Amino acid sequence: MSGSPDGEAVLELGVIRAGDAGRVGPKMARLGQLASAGWRVPDGYAVTASALEGWLPASAQAELHRLFSTAAAGGTDYGGHQRLAALSEQARQIIEGQPLPSPVADAVAAAQARLEQRTGRGGALRVAVRSSAVGEDGRAASFAGQYETYLGVRGLDEVLRHIAKCWASGYSAHALEYRRRFGGSSPLRANDLAVGVLELVDARSAGVAFTLDPVTGDRGRLVVEANWGLGESVVSGQVTPDYWTVERGSGRILERRVGAKLVWSVLAGAGAGNADAELGGTAAEGRSGTVLAPLPAELAQVPCLSDDEVRYICRQAAAIEAAEGTPQDVEWAIARDLEVPDGVFFLQHRPETTWSAAVPESGAAPAPAPSFDPVQYALRNVFKVPGT
Repeated sequence: MSGSPDGEAVLELGVIRAGDAGRVGPKMARLGQLASAGWRVPDGYAVTASALEGWLPASAQAELHRLFSTAAAGGTDYGGHQRLAALSEQARQIIEGQPLPSPVADAVAAAQARLEQRTGRGGALRVAVRSSAVGEDGRAASFAGQYETYLGVRGLDEVLRHIAKCWASGYSAHALEYRRRFGGSSPLRANDLAVGVLELVDARSAGVAFTLDPVTGDRGRLVVEANWGLGESVVSGQVTPDYWTVERGSGRILERRVGAKLVWSVLAGAGAGNADAELGGTAAEGRSGTVLAPLPAELAQVPCLSDDEVRYICRQAAAIEAAEGTPQDVEWAIARDLEVPDGVFFLQHRPETTWSAAVPESGAAPAPAPSFDPVQYALRNVFKVPGT
């Protein structure tokens, strides 16, 4: 296993800055920069890309090589989507069956213990284990959305297991196909993936803010989409979220719509208020440690944010844009046990790529097409969800 240039396998979020993108990926580098500039972000740490490069033992690497060499004999498309999906499953089983090297596991154990102490939650702490690829989330959105994030992970053994799962998600069928079609790289590429481990905000409401109108590209307007609970229900397209358009200069709310919010994403068995009574045996299992549950009837037709909360989120998103110098898509969450503004956490941000090359002046943009679906837009162009 190769180590990071300075021998560190783990970097605490508090020391990460934008210049560390080559070590921890843009996602974690931007988050560390936000924290250093005074924005409230979840506490955590990152396992560096160099610490994870080459971590698989020689036997596992040889098994992967045989797997893909045999498949490639049938052509560069590996025999079509069905065959690619089968290859992906085999590759991920090989990878996820390997323990992390002792030096990396020991560094993660120490960082996890420090995080549990800092948050005061001890072993009850739930975290998000997030991929942060060196090549993703750039201005061209290269490889954005091709790797996995796991929510609600608890305990050191599960954290270590999900770090390996994040790395293995580089071998998902859609990631393999994306690299084949656009990256031109071998499926057995040199790894460029770091992994972030962040305290999971038990969200009362969460969503995304666009610092320009994603329909028209109008920078005079900001757009907020949100739902009750964790933001996973919004970015995965499971709901039609609540929607606001805000005038940049005045903060005036130009449009508001209450979405068809029939479900929400909540932590499984973690005191999610009314969700606990709603889960029963009908809730569909979500990603690790979360469930997608029916939204309580009293919340379904109620906006999940007040107008003042919408304005505050827009002001903060605009400030992030000003610091970055380009329009941004900003993910945020409001903790259920804290009041705004103290409870507003910023989870990540990335450059907007669809309109940034040629952004129209405010008021000069064409009217939106009648068939435009803002959720589908976000899935395709922001979160890069395959198949949308």
